[in-house]
Amino acid sequence: MVFFKFELKRFLKNPKNKICLGILIVIFLGLFILNEILFARSFSNIELDIARQNLQQSTQMVSTLEQKVSVDQNNEKDTIALEQAKIEQKILEEQLLSLEKKDYERFAQLENNLNYLKLKSISDQNSSEYKSIKAKIDYYEKIESIGAEHSASINNSKSASFVASKSMMGWLASTTILVLLTVLISDSVSSEIESSQIRFYPLIGGRKLRYLFLKLLVPAMVCFLLTAGLFSLLYLFQGFRTNFGAWKYPYLLPDGTLETVGSIALKSLILYFIALLFLSSLGQFLSLIFKKSLVVIGLIVVFLTGFATFSQEEWFQPIKKFLPFEYLGYGQLVNDIDILPNNSFTIAILYLLSLSFVLFLISSYLYQNFFYRKG
Repeated sequence: MVFFKFELKRFLKNPKNKICLGILIVIFLGLFILNEILFARSFSNIELDIARQNLQQSTQMVSTLEQKVSVDQNNEKDTIALEQAKIEQKILEEQLLSLEKKDYERFAQLENNLNYLKLKSISDQNSSEYKSIKAKIDYYEKIESIGAEHSASINNSKSASFVASKSMMGWLASTTILVLLTVLISDSVSSEIESSQIRFYPLIGGRKLRYLFLKLLVPAMVCFLLTAGLFSLLYLFQGFRTNFGAWKYPYLLPDGTLETVGSIALKSLILYFIALLFLSSLGQFLSLIFKKSLVVIGLIVVFLTGFATFSQEEWFQPIKKFLPFEYLGYGQLVNDIDILPNNSFTIAILYLLSLSFVLFLISSYLYQNFFYRKG
């Protein structure tokens, strides 16, 4: 317990760590202000523009079909298509009016009616278009079943539970955040080698494995608790600002499946903590090899940014699922859901924990056999 307090104080009093923790707070607060306050009006305008564009296209379609029917009135196919196009046009007109009145419940209801209309016109139930529309209908019905409020678009709610969960999923998988965390937690051992503090550790029993484990755990724990605390504050602020919402609110994944925002928040936090342990254990391992903080931090940053650079390349797609950097955030798993197995979250936990354990064992061996030589 004494060594735990010592490590905690050492980490919090480090000037570099204070700056990085402050930057982390500013980034999270800045992203929240930009996304939920400053950009809110622009998003509403975009939704209105899309509704007007859809109505304009529908009107043009009706006009084109009317011309075809007037030329050949015996064409049953064009006649049926014209009737459906007029129904869609009427729905789109009502949708535009509901958006202008900010009646999102009515807008969502009309959108669901439109999806049902489109679904009836698709004969192939195995087609991607059919599955996409069916997923949107399931999304609407799920919101109805829990009595939650609808929004103007899918995966876009102002409730606190939804905003907090979506933010966790996206921000905690960000390369920028992971790089900042690397600067925070990866040099706990190398900095002590450089400052010569490590030579005093044998005097207080610091060569024991539990002390090396505390050097791994304390930085990860501080970053995790700070992040969880920030998101809790953002959740409360958004809740009082709009509404707290329901943790059972659905989120439509890219593969068409639904997941509750509560599940997304929990998985994001779990994987975030495990990612912190992995980055910390990787930092320890590299520290005991290179013994220079800049080298350790630089190598991990190169790994992270290099992976982010290549991750969009087509040739890299079959490879990246075998690399640990693919699993450092739940948002990354969701984005790559098409190339990852169904149990990718479980795989991520086992993979990162296993690597962290192996790296810790190797670091333990190097740490116990490390001898400080001055000069």
